[in-house]
Amino acid sequence: MTRLTLHTTGGDDPEITHALRDLLAPPADERYWSELEARIMARVPEASGWWGVFDSWMRPALVAAAVLMLAAGVALFRGEQADQQLAYESILTPNAPVSAEASLRPGVQEREATLGFFLSH
Repeated sequence: MTRLTLHTTGGDDPEITHALRDLLAPPADERYWSELEARIMARVPEASGWWGVFDSWMRPALVAAAVLMLAAGVALFRGEQADQQLAYESILTPNAPVSAEASLRPGVQEREATLGFFLSH
């Protein structure tokens, strides 16, 4: 058995410490622990019934997960197709090239002109 250690901040009072140790000490009788274990194990089947509800949810949850994965795959595929289409159109559509120097105007700094050049494409 482990001995209960009490730490008090108001000084040590031996009577209170002894009374609390007696009050909080674990039972020394082995029958107490055996009976406690038997009571807990008797209640386990009753307590384990609450997660049985999830068994009925398993099939719909798996179907929903499969549908979501399929939808995510379709969305990714469509997004990739749209990106490829935009890339092809930007390559095949003739654009007049605009240089960064051509976008410089009096009073506009070079950094702003560069940003304007990239944003215009």
